[in-house]
Amino acid sequence: MPEADSSVIISDVGSGLENRDPFSQHYFVGSNEFMLELLKANIDTLGITASTENFDGTVERLMDLLNKETASITFSKSERAGDTLILDIDIEQLVGHKFPTGFPSRRAWLHITVTDKKGQVIFESGAPLEDGRIQGCDSDEDTSTYEPHYNVISSEDQVQIYEAVMLNSDGEVTYTLLRANTFAKDNRLLPKGFDIENSHENTRVYGEALNDPNFMGGFDRVTCQIDTSGADGALTVEVELLMQTASYPYIQDFSGEFTPESESFLAMYDEMDKTPTLVTSTSTTVP
Repeated sequence: MPEADSSVIISDVGSGLENRDPFSQHYFVGSNEFMLELLKANIDTLGITASTENFDGTVERLMDLLNKETASITFSKSERAGDTLILDIDIEQLVGHKFPTGFPSRRAWLHITVTDKKGQVIFESGAPLEDGRIQGCDSDEDTSTYEPHYNVISSEDQVQIYEAVMLNSDGEVTYTLLRANTFAKDNRLLPKGFDIENSHENTRVYGEALNDPNFMGGFDRVTCQIDTSGADGALTVEVELLMQTASYPYIQDFSGEFTPESESFLAMYDEMDKTPTLVTSTSTTVP
């Protein structure tokens, strides 16, 4: 909360308001880089009074928050046992609420890449695609399904995605809040101190994460057991924690509304770069 250089009128509603001094600036930047970029790209169309510089400044603060104060990734194990690469990937959650939070169109996931000494990819889980899909993600191929939570990943079609997936009153996956009745899955990264066993049903963990002993308040460990048959020399492992605030299945569900507002938004969405937001990353070399 940096202090402003001069006195400030704190509202543009009403008349006769006096300047306040001292006054501290407040920045609530959230994590929605994608929508900020979409708004910036459509300033004139939407009649937005903020400038591109205003948006750029907010995105810069947002990325600083995401990259430095949201999560960290480390390897607690990285070794080869014959033709199997064994990794324990530890994710520490640093914020005071579930991540990602907010509207349940958001998802974060692990993008895991293993390359050999020639730079050839021998394993990849969670690769982001240009159209906003995640390679290997069940819900991106069929929006009536969802990707389960994993304790162990051993194949490329298994992707660790942290998200809340809603069900309607008929037990069907929905991305519409007014149709939501409960959750099929909620394995969003938990804040430190979260009590899984005694949490309220409105905030508790749902799905396979309940059976994962390595998923707990402030922490998740994902074990990878990767077949490296034929790989020669040292292996390079890279892990990224990526995020989308408008997930591909949410957009597919939204595209069925057929209203002037939805069609206008989708036209803007189609023109946007779908590259996910990088939260944090790490890498290691395994001899």
